[in-house]
Amino acid sequence: MHATVPQASERPSIGERAPLFSLPSVRGPMVDLASYRQRRNVIVWFSRGFTCPFCRVYTDGIRTNYEALRSAETEVIQVAPNLLESARRYFGGSPLPYPFVCDPDKRLYAVYGLGDRGVLEATRSAVVSFAHAFTHGDSVNQTRGAFFDVMNRNFVRRLHHHAMTAHEQGMFLVDKQGVIRSVSVVGPIDPVPSGAELADLARTRCTETVPA
Repeated sequence: MHATVPQASERPSIGERAPLFSLPSVRGPMVDLASYRQRRNVIVWFSRGFTCPFCRVYTDGIRTNYEALRSAETEVIQVAPNLLESARRYFGGSPLPYPFVCDPDKRLYAVYGLGDRGVLEATRSAVVSFAHAFTHGDSVNQTRGAFFDVMNRNFVRRLHHHAMTAHEQGMFLVDKQGVIRSVSVVGPIDPVPSGAELADLARTRCTETVPA
């Protein structure tokens, strides 16, 4: 039996230490947030994963502008509610240039204070996502993503996955000292900043004095 998703905790704020985590990545190694201390700023992006056509667009935008982020001494860690084995099959031989980690039980989402938007928002996001997929020529990837991820779950896990498709998206900018410098939380199908915008944000916020 699959565990119940934990209730969202109080969301960490600007000026606080980012909650640490260590999760396996699509490329194999564990991704440990603490390992970036004194080395790079980190954008921790809690997305809806590769089964969401909108998130795939945002993912491509960050991939396209990845060098701008690197020049801003900033890494992106994309957290997704997908199954790790499904993500590895989906990305195949063309993995992302930045770490993609999976949190299928949404436990890390809860630690960062990201919760469910409810049944109505879940229904709305599902309808809009599939409408977008089939009207923008993305139906092949949408079906492929859904097949790899959802069909690899047992019945209880499928119900669990669909019940939580309206999870909030969040972007947390963490500086080299592990302190949160920016927080952006939006709905499941709302836009997120582009890679270029995130690079500019890192350059600006991570050189400011942290509020007392």
